[in-house]
Amino acid sequence: MAEIMLQSPAALLAIPLLWLLAMAVAWSRRFKPFGAFLLRLAIIVLIGLALAQPVILPPETPANEQTPERLVVLVDQSASVPTADQQIFQAEAARLAAQFPDTTVLYFADQTVMGAPPSPGETGPESLPLNPNLSNLAQALLMGAQFLNNQPGRLVLLSDGLPTAGDTPEAMAQLARQNIPVDVFVPGETGVARPNEVRLIELTTPATLRLGEIFDANVIVHSERQTEANLRLIQDDDILARETVLLEPGFNRFSFTTEAVELGPHTFRATVSADNDGQPANNSLSAFSQVYPPPPVLVVGDDPVRANTFAGWLEEAGFVPTTLRSNQLPDRLSELEPYAGMALLNVSARSLKLEQMIAVQEFARSLGRGLLVTGGRSSFSLGKYDDTPLAELLPLSLDPPVREERPPVALLLIIDHSGSMVEERGELGTRLVLAKEAAIRATDILGPQDLIGILIFDSETEWVIPFQQVSDGATLLKIQETISRIQPGSATRILKALKASIPALIEQEATSAARHAVLFSDGRSYDQRDSQNPDDPLPDYDAIVDAALAANITLSTISIGGDTDEELMARLADRGLGRYHYAGTPDELPELTISESDILRSSAVQEGDYDPAAAAPHPILRDFLTPGVREAEGIEIPPLTGYIAMTPKPQAEIALQVGSGDPLLGVWGYGLGRVAAWSSDTGQEWTANWLSWPEVDRFWGQILDYSLPAPALGLLQLKAEVESDGVATLTADGATFSGQTVDLASTQATLTTPGGREVSLALRQVEPGRYQQRVRLPDPGVYQLRVTQARPEGAGETALIGFVVPYPAEYDLPAEDVGEPLLKQIAAATGGRVFSPENPLLPATSSAGEAEAIPQPVELWPWLLLVALILWPIEIAWRRWGRLRIQ
Repeated sequence: MAEIMLQSPAALLAIPLLWLLAMAVAWSRRFKPFGAFLLRLAIIVLIGLALAQPVILPPETPANEQTPERLVVLVDQSASVPTADQQIFQAEAARLAAQFPDTTVLYFADQTVMGAPPSPGETGPESLPLNPNLSNLAQALLMGAQFLNNQPGRLVLLSDGLPTAGDTPEAMAQLARQNIPVDVFVPGETGVARPNEVRLIELTTPATLRLGEIFDANVIVHSERQTEANLRLIQDDDILARETVLLEPGFNRFSFTTEAVELGPHTFRATVSADNDGQPANNSLSAFSQVYPPPPVLVVGDDPVRANTFAGWLEEAGFVPTTLRSNQLPDRLSELEPYAGMALLNVSARSLKLEQMIAVQEFARSLGRGLLVTGGRSSFSLGKYDDTPLAELLPLSLDPPVREERPPVALLLIIDHSGSMVEERGELGTRLVLAKEAAIRATDILGPQDLIGILIFDSETEWVIPFQQVSDGATLLKIQETISRIQPGSATRILKALKASIPALIEQEATSAARHAVLFSDGRSYDQRDSQNPDDPLPDYDAIVDAALAANITLSTISIGGDTDEELMARLADRGLGRYHYAGTPDELPELTISESDILRSSAVQEGDYDPAAAAPHPILRDFLTPGVREAEGIEIPPLTGYIAMTPKPQAEIALQVGSGDPLLGVWGYGLGRVAAWSSDTGQEWTANWLSWPEVDRFWGQILDYSLPAPALGLLQLKAEVESDGVATLTADGATFSGQTVDLASTQATLTTPGGREVSLALRQVEPGRYQQRVRLPDPGVYQLRVTQARPEGAGETALIGFVVPYPAEYDLPAEDVGEPLLKQIAAATGGRVFSPENPLLPATSSAGEAEAIPQPVELWPWLLLVALILWPIEIAWRRWGRLRIQ
């Protein structure tokens, strides 16, 4: 028997609403003619049923009766179908309707509706309630299956195969289960010259900017053929750039550098125009950025030159830096709260108190601020971070990666044995005894391939241990016995000792990969006789230390109490890129000595020529190394000559690596904040050539910026989610200072459209603390959402966000697996055929002869509206007659 199918069943929801409205109006009146009220309800029901578009489907044909195949033709009306193909589809639908006696034509875009079969020569279908900005191919296939009504038949698909909505694979599987074949039409070469298609693929700007920050607006344009085009970038109402560019086939990337010069929200729009462009709807894209005041940051470093240089880079990158020495770093969290981030530049844990380290730890963990820790000779494992709060907050473990074999090292110990070294230091013995014990302990960490040289000095110099390999235990024991027999001497002449020992260490270059010298002394030096300028011997010191540096030799100094020239000893260590220690008490001396020789024992310090490489794509390296819009391979990062080898912790994200895969730049979330670790230095020794790199300020600014918290994190958080059909879900989450949700609060929103029109909305609460509203946004572009939420404890909270509605997906670049491949996949999955104008689809001949035509589906909505129209004047007359009779 015949069946009735509703094409738009959702329209039935209007019937109960209209019914209730009619009852409310009727009962609110004084006179209530009941017959007229029933007529009014009948009219409402008829209109609701008409909106549902009911169709009478013909009855099923008994299996023993042979009839021609039914044909349901699905014609794509979406915007992605070019005009030439739409005409071809229309002509093909007219041909099928003329040759097949039982043909139903359905037109589809965002939905599927039945239309009259086209006549030959028609250029297009009649006006249909379709939105061409969506293509729901899955719904069209399933609707076509319903029109077959379980009768023998086929679906014929006239489409470009570019769906933008629906689940097409699921629809294919359902048709295959129902044994409904789908024949697909491929126009092939029509001989008609098609226009070129130029479309904007992407416009990106940073979502948040700092006032004065230099940033890039990146544009990607796709063209099918080579052509010239006009490209414009507009900020708000001002044209930032206008260029005539040559577009190559495929993707074309462009970058425009500009500066954030004004606080507040800003809209960016890119447009492209080219001759013979087929679709102008995809020639414009928008982006939104919010400009905030520059964030204040702390730069902590004990080298004022490097700290000020680094602060200058950050200032160029849009920060407000404040420089401090490590001893000036606050140890109270309240004093750190005004800062958004902090950079520790080669800071040693020895220079910080425990309270200061805990403050730095909680600065990131509890306050949620950003922290950057950089390396150097006084940082990480070389700065005694072990077992401190600094080691806990780092994304990298201080342990060096396991090496199969470390390279040999050369250690030079320069020991003062002048007369003042025999001064008694209580139960611990003389200073010389302590120095000899420290030297012996330093030799314990040397291996068979390492070199050791020991020079003692007073007014003269003597090699008690000339440079030699520590080949075995017997040799090491002999070396230690020699150290223990060192006797006291007379005056102190440090310059003479350096001139005698450093050149000997330089000669070990061929056999040693790492070389380090440690100078022990307790008194002032009498160097006038050893200097070319007795009035000022410092240039002579500088010359010998510079020669050591040129040979990649570092020098550390240890003052052993007494009347030490601390200024000279500190100067030597600083210029020699080593460390200076003062042993205030004799029992500190052995530990300090071990810490110096530990540099050579471990494989932490890696020196050589290294090129940084991207470990994985990461936003912290935007446009650096990874492919970006400036260069095909991204901006190159200069090489470096050394770093501190460490091991990533399990949750760390490694952005840059160096050497044999050691982490150079790691980052992770720590509590509420984010911590980044850079295992090399910032221009002191290993990255000295970075000082002239043009991108150095952007590089460090981008790293620190990534670690900072998002600006304007208030008590009212906004979010906008835009769906493919242009419907947006606007969400506001409210919380109090204590973290509790804000419920039953008046939450009002103002939505500003791309054209500048303001729309007032009320967000309703959908769950604790969350308020939402769904709106349809018809126009592409930037929308701004401002939400104000009343709070019982104050004036309320206000927040602003911007979001972008792109042009409809119909105009976007198709994926590789759609189009003709998808059409052929549909035909293969359902057992259908692929036909074309050269190989047309023809009616199958029947052995039973010419069959009678089967009735077409009948549209019922015109009849329902006609009955409603007839009842309308009757209802009006009934109400008026009832009133006259009562009067």
